[in-house]
Amino acid sequence: MSGAPSPLDRLWALSRRLTEAGVSHETVVYRDDAVSIVANTPGRYWEIDFLDDGSVDVEIYESKGVEEKPLEAIEQLIASTGDDNPR
Repeated sequence: MSGAPSPLDRLWALSRRLTEAGVSHETVVYRDDAVSIVANTPGRYWEIDFLDDGSVDVEIYESKGVEEKPLEAIEQLIASTGDDNPR
């Protein structure tokens, strides 16, 4: 097979590069139209989505640091999810 690499080939190539660089990551599926690599670096969380149309989306989330009031932050997280969560 010749031509450009498939989205799956590109995903595996990136996974190998991250492994070689020592970057913690995993491959996950949480969308119907994509396979993702979730990578963690100090203070950052990366979502790299390889979509079935051949495009790639990257979202980077940065840490705001250690929460000064962790128990209040946890309660805020739980409250923000609404009443549809089983308890």
